[in-house]
Amino acid sequence: MDPIIGKGLDKIIEGAADGPIKTLNTTWNLIFGGYHNWVAKIQYKRQQDLENFKTNLELKVKNIPRDNLKEPELSIIGPAIESSKFYISEENIRELFSNLIAAAMDDSKTNEIHHSFVELIKQMSPKDATLFKSLCNLDAIPAVRYKAIKGINLGSNFLSDVVIKNSPLTIADTEIALNNLERIGLLKIDIGNNFYTNEKHYNDFSSYKFINKFIRQYEKDKYDEHSKFFNLINLFGINELANRNNLSTEEIYNLVKPACIDFDKGIIEITAYGKAFIHCCF
Repeated sequence: MDPIIGKGLDKIIEGAADGPIKTLNTTWNLIFGGYHNWVAKIQYKRQQDLENFKTNLELKVKNIPRDNLKEPELSIIGPAIESSKFYISEENIRELFSNLIAAAMDDSKTNEIHHSFVELIKQMSPKDATLFKSLCNLDAIPAVRYKAIKGINLGSNFLSDVVIKNSPLTIADTEIALNNLERIGLLKIDIGNNFYTNEKHYNDFSSYKFINKFIRQYEKDKYDEHSKFFNLINLFGINELANRNNLSTEEIYNLVKPACIDFDKGIIEITAYGKAFIHCCF
């Protein structure tokens, strides 16, 4: 029990029966004792993370060739150190900050380091950092956008923004991360205009893993709409339903016609800004 609160509590209930006091004290400790232990664990973990951050940074600085070691710009390391305290518990973001601080002390990276890198790191989630790291050394980054097509002149429904293969994240998390990495200027995503002519780059996107995922998504999205139309067809009949809505029977059928899943091909490129960021922070 907290000693200050405990003394106040004992005074308030002074004179009460020993049994009730014991019960109350036990209950108090069960509730708030665990809280204090939890806070202590959090503080200990934060201290350990801080020590790891400091040790890691010192090692990176020691690895800089003596001829390249320079006085860092305070306008970079100041904001970097200040911002890093909010990300001490996120290891891969913490790593980006330590790399940036070390880069600010390395003369060989003077032409690539940018003051905006501090704010850039702050706008990245741990998942963003994980994904971008996995893309850094790839020679080619094929990407696609899945769509559901019902037939010629019937249009299509896009089922995704951008999908890549061999991502360390889920498909949903990958899409969000790619959108953000493009937003902050590290990537350029071009789908539907440019693509690799070598079809092997896109073979994996026709696999069961991807196609089945988007078939299920399409069926889920269209379930309520299709159920409504089938109920109306059962209630009025196809011809009556067409007449009531001034549509042909073919147009009614097209509304509930099964779709095939296809994709538009594209390319993801790391920008010049992104390459400079890689050299300084990865």
